[in-house]
Amino acid sequence: MKQNSRIPDIKYVVDTGRQKSKNYHASTGIVSYNIMWISQAAADQRAGRAGRCGAGHCYRLYSSSLYSRHLDKFSTPEILTLPLEDVVLQMKAMKINNIGSFPFPTAPSPSQLTAALKVLCDIGLVDRSKNDSSGGDGRITSLGKSVSQLPLNARFGKMLLVATHANVLEYAVAMVAVLSEVSPFQNISDRSKSSESDNHSENSANSEEKSKSEQRNQWFHPHGDVLAALLAVGADSYARRGVGGASEAAASKRFCEENGLNFVVMQRIQKLRKQLTKLVKMRLHSTAGPLKTVGINYSLSPPNRLQENALSQSILSGFLDNVARLESPGSVGGPFKNRAYFSCNPEITEPIYIDRSSFLFTLDFRKLPQFVCFGSLVRKQRKDGSTVSCMTNVTYVDQSWLGVLAEGSPLLSEGEPLTTPSPIYDKKQEAVMCSVAATYGCRGWCILPVCRVMYDYLASYQGRSSFSSKKDSFRWFARFLLEGKVIEELNNLPALLNESSVIITSRNAVAKVVVLVSALADAGVDSGPALRKHWAEINQQFLFRELRAWVKKECFEEAKIIWMKAMKQNVHKWKNKLGQGDR
Repeated sequence: MKQNSRIPDIKYVVDTGRQKSKNYHASTGIVSYNIMWISQAAADQRAGRAGRCGAGHCYRLYSSSLYSRHLDKFSTPEILTLPLEDVVLQMKAMKINNIGSFPFPTAPSPSQLTAALKVLCDIGLVDRSKNDSSGGDGRITSLGKSVSQLPLNARFGKMLLVATHANVLEYAVAMVAVLSEVSPFQNISDRSKSSESDNHSENSANSEEKSKSEQRNQWFHPHGDVLAALLAVGADSYARRGVGGASEAAASKRFCEENGLNFVVMQRIQKLRKQLTKLVKMRLHSTAGPLKTVGINYSLSPPNRLQENALSQSILSGFLDNVARLESPGSVGGPFKNRAYFSCNPEITEPIYIDRSSFLFTLDFRKLPQFVCFGSLVRKQRKDGSTVSCMTNVTYVDQSWLGVLAEGSPLLSEGEPLTTPSPIYDKKQEAVMCSVAATYGCRGWCILPVCRVMYDYLASYQGRSSFSSKKDSFRWFARFLLEGKVIEELNNLPALLNESSVIITSRNAVAKVVVLVSALADAGVDSGPALRKHWAEINQQFLFRELRAWVKKECFEEAKIIWMKAMKQNVHKWKNKLGQGDR
């Protein structure tokens, strides 16, 4: 028999019949680690480790009766104990509409499939609002198709795509490597073996723990654990400086020991980061702009403030269903009543807490962030035997990010269009935007209003509104047009007006207001592109007659020149956009 180099000369094995198992609850996503009985197959495997190179014996600390009567023959198949988002997304990409009816060799439980579909729907990779008549359980979105091209966890794939658009992909690759491993930071509560074996004084032990705490605190980041680990990865990369081979490993090991980092974990993170870099370059092609080299970038400088926000938003985009909000002090009982959070997931009804190992953990509830997102929930046992669910890989969330990143997700509920804040003209989208009341999660948390295209939202909104009708979008567009906020060539027009354009949105029955707004409404023009199209394809004199009533008599000729010049330039822009301009 070929000798196994990992267990040479082992002749005796003591089998307790127990193992620490990771148990995943599909509906809540809570992970717990429990001591459980092994299977008969696992017991036979343990016995087989004795005497591989010669005679040996296995001592079982349980009876043969327990083995034959209580132990399962085989361990539970892995597909029944893990989240299935990645499997379901790949099946959706293969146009399998009804996952529940698929003939799996070992069929997962309906609750697992439902939980996986819910996660994919919440983060925008599957749309369940348009199920087909054949009984489908959701269709993959265009974003989901892009994510399915990456052989990664669905959450991580979305993070990378969002980071690509924010031009922070290289940092995001490192963050995904961090999230795929255990924490690279050493536990400050664990004392080294040397301090336990030697007769050091209590003051010496406390001093060592304080030193470890200081080492760890140097990596503190206000945005949370993932960005703190990103700083450590960047610093370790610089310490290696591409020397290669044993010298690189030695430099990294020395750096980790001096700065409170786990060298073994950091090694795995760096290897995974290199693999992910190659993978992203191969799969994302031209979209992977920041990744200029296939290898590790040893000058991964700390991200600036804008990049930090973009990275935190990319994390949030992948964990929209793992958002939690801090409860008001005293609203929850228990020993940690002032530090309790509640999840946006309706299945998680119990309070959850930031893990003590997190950089965002603090005993002062006044310093805790109101909103956070987390990588996973782990159920931990306290000294009194009770359990508590703790958030790991916690990231700070700005409330304003939720409405933007969760657009289209069932987690975001949009309500009444608001007159305050006032509508604006968004030059990027070239549309009149209004504020809309919004709530988030199953508990209906009120968040900052979100901006939506005014005409579209008023046309689809069925409830009561402070706006009189969808015509109000034309009213606001008329105001922004005369203020020079729509067509940049009309910037000088406001100084020539005989009256403030504010009266357009004050709803006063002024004749010139009615005429101007009616002209826009009849033509269906409430955006810059619509106005250019109308000028170019229908009527170049559009709105010129209505303009006369708004301009001072002595300034009309000047206003006419400004208007006609603006019209011609925008007609030219429109034709160029359609490829019809002069060549």
